[in-house]
Amino acid sequence: MVRPNDAGRCCVLPVSVGAGTSGYVKMASSAFNEITEEFLVCQICLEDFKHPKMLPCLHTFCQPCLERLLATEAVGKLSCPTCRQDVPLPANGVRGLKSNFLVGKLHDILQQQPKEKGGKSESRADGVPCTACDRGNTAEVYCMECTDYLCQVCNDTHRGLKATRSHKVVTIQDLQSGQFAAELRARETSKCAKHNELNKFYCDTCHRVICLHCVVMAHKDHQYVEIEKAAERERAKIKAKLPTVKNTAHLHEKWIEELQSVQDDWPLQVQREEEQIERQAKAIIEAVQKVKSEKISQLRAMNAAREKQMEAAMEAAEMDLASAKSCVQFTDNVLEYGSPAEVMSVAGELTARIEQTADKKCTEKAELTKSFMDLTFDPQAGELERDVAKLIGGIKQTTVSLTNTLSPVRTNVAFGIRSESPKLLKTVGEFGSGDGQFASPTSLAVTADGDIVVTDRENKRLQFLDTFFSYKTKVDLEFKPRCVAVLPNGELLVTGDGHGIHVLDKQGRKSRAIQVTGAKETKEATKGIIVDGLGRIIVTIGYQVFILSPSGDVILKFGDKGQGQQQLSKSLRVAVNSSNHIIISDFYNHNLKIFDPTGRHLFTDGPRGSGPGQLINPFCVITDSEDNIIVADCWNHRVSLFSRDGTFIRNVLTREEHGLNWPMGLTLTHDGHLVVCDEHSIKIFKM
Repeated sequence: MVRPNDAGRCCVLPVSVGAGTSGYVKMASSAFNEITEEFLVCQICLEDFKHPKMLPCLHTFCQPCLERLLATEAVGKLSCPTCRQDVPLPANGVRGLKSNFLVGKLHDILQQQPKEKGGKSESRADGVPCTACDRGNTAEVYCMECTDYLCQVCNDTHRGLKATRSHKVVTIQDLQSGQFAAELRARETSKCAKHNELNKFYCDTCHRVICLHCVVMAHKDHQYVEIEKAAERERAKIKAKLPTVKNTAHLHEKWIEELQSVQDDWPLQVQREEEQIERQAKAIIEAVQKVKSEKISQLRAMNAAREKQMEAAMEAAEMDLASAKSCVQFTDNVLEYGSPAEVMSVAGELTARIEQTADKKCTEKAELTKSFMDLTFDPQAGELERDVAKLIGGIKQTTVSLTNTLSPVRTNVAFGIRSESPKLLKTVGEFGSGDGQFASPTSLAVTADGDIVVTDRENKRLQFLDTFFSYKTKVDLEFKPRCVAVLPNGELLVTGDGHGIHVLDKQGRKSRAIQVTGAKETKEATKGIIVDGLGRIIVTIGYQVFILSPSGDVILKFGDKGQGQQQLSKSLRVAVNSSNHIIISDFYNHNLKIFDPTGRHLFTDGPRGSGPGQLINPFCVITDSEDNIIVADCWNHRVSLFSRDGTFIRNVLTREEHGLNWPMGLTLTHDGHLVVCDEHSIKIFKM
């Protein structure tokens, strides 16, 4: 795996272009003091650059490394190993990419910088190898014009040739002393590939640097200027845009700091909750032990009573047995040996005794038998582990609110914890072109003041509803608006006009336009749009997703055309959550796709269908305060709710219960009402 690097940053360091720039040289000196060897090492092979090639994203790699990487990818396709941005290749492939001439200069400057040791600078003692031969000799001199380090043998040859004997050669010690630093910085390194001459002009017609021979032979009828003037012109433009990038970098640093804080706190949370579980389990065990003791004591008391009862019963039974045996023996003797007179003299008492012993004792025994019962333990019905788990309690994850001044206003509604059915508060509008009437409203947004903005597509306008959901005003447009989003400063972003994004002020007046470059679908217009917590503008064109800086420069783009789990169709809407994950509703692929802030695919959710969790032509998608995903399931005439990890929760609105028809736009008001574009009207639901 290629690890991230900042190699491309060396391509944008300022370089002095002439005399009279001492202040600039001083600033450059400070910048060069921060150069490390990481800037000068290819992050694929981790060696010094060989024919360094610069990608459009400003990351630099060896030409051979890029060619090997290209050989492993799909034909004609190359992605930056660092940021994964697609790289359009020229006709001659990697060879045709721009060469990063500045890398060699930075390498030379780094070599001549003294090392720091013990707080004091000292000369480099490790030696510099000769770059003109393969003998492995240590260089003794440096040619300021050839930009080669020369060993003694190569230096002798160099001085003996007519073409190079007049070159300025300095010793390595003098070079490392820093006395030639300004001269090295001012050195031009860009040479014409055709004529091997320094590029001293810039052709505004062809947008390329050229040498004097190019001017005479191929560009004489073109508009061209001296390279110094062109550089100053472009430097001014770059400097004007640089604060935006620095601000974005600052936001990223702040975001990483906050993420690091959350990450650092996580083990403590785990330990704390584990201790809670241990305490709860211990308390339950102690309670179980107490109940166990009570139950056993109860059982033993019952046993003692039972034993006394059994002892008395046994004693009575033994007495009854003796009485019965005595009666039987007396009767046998009378019947066997008694005379008639003797039998008749005891017959009455004997008969009564026999009847009493036979009937009464049997009845008493029957009653006594009923008083004895089996002893059983009746445990609580149910699943023991489940019941114990309920006693211990559950583990709940809650969203961490991280500080971010550019985060858009988020509602405090959490749909996932609600089970009651939403109640329709109001329906606004009907089909038509009058004020408060709509013709295919497709997108909604809420301003900082709480007004609702509606893209009235077929009427080519935006309409505004106030906080009481009544018509307020409208803004006519010259194109059919697709989607609308709100910037942190209150400005509106409107898509639908080619590859442009119209920026309107708070009153709806056009402020400026952002042109998105690099889209492969030339006939598709900008569609889905949102602003994430880092202030980045995320917009879709066809099957591609573009991430722009607040000023509108393309920072990153991703998206492949197709029906695969990571591929996209040409009609996309977009939302973000508190982690700046990018949530795409893919209309023609009938699913949701979630990507991380750098465009890496995380998961795909919602297969085609009408069952629970299935989608048919999902349109708008938004998130609530707990990062649950709410999607307008257009052709199923419903609004569905998914958890942040893609688990289907329930259908929030349906045609059967709420009369919903072809829902497209969705938004949440600041006080938690759900607003839906329902065919040609706007419906507001209380959640």
